[in-house]
Amino acid sequence: MTGKTHAAVGICSAAFILVPKVDIKTALIGLGFCIIGSYATDADLKRSKAGHIISDAVHAISILTLLYLLLTYKFHYNIWDLLGINMPGKLKILGVVLIVGSIILGRITGHRKYMHSLIGLAIMTLGVWLIAGGFAVWFGLGYALHMIVDLLNEKPEDLLFPLPIGRVCFSIVKSRGTVNSALSTIAYVGFTCKIISIYNINYLYNIFIK
Repeated sequence: MTGKTHAAVGICSAAFILVPKVDIKTALIGLGFCIIGSYATDADLKRSKAGHIISDAVHAISILTLLYLLLTYKFHYNIWDLLGINMPGKLKILGVVLIVGSIILGRITGHRKYMHSLIGLAIMTLGVWLIAGGFAVWFGLGYALHMIVDLLNEKPEDLLFPLPIGRVCFSIVKSRGTVNSALSTIAYVGFTCKIISIYNINYLYNIFIK
């Protein structure tokens, strides 16, 4: 599946599971972490996928930039304050080490191995938790859903890496076929409908347009 589809599935699920439990400012920040988690799983992609990576990166950066601008200019919130709360500085450094180390290990072991495993999910989410506290739940949701959706296509994931068992795929769809596009569309429609049902159109208009 493309990064765009993973992001769509991530935020759609977050809209149903996590957004109703928090205020809109927290939801916007959380959705940003969910999107990052949705893309982070593919940090192990090789250079041969450079064109796909660039396309997905532009998409992710565009959405995250929009969220950042909304939080900064509409809610007057400094997103960087997240780095100054929750864990002590040394633990935040450990979080960065876990994330960077995981990405390096993912590139070494290859696509759909360490980064698409349960241990990769756990360590990456732990790294985010040490940096941003409870928003790691949003990140972990996006990351886990990426792994689940990838089970549908043709290349196995080493879910139990480094054990020599647990290579799983269902070979139902192609990663960039019609089902990929349909799933992305359904997820974005579901996300939009759920957000409107939570906040209503007038409230969203007053916040984002006025």
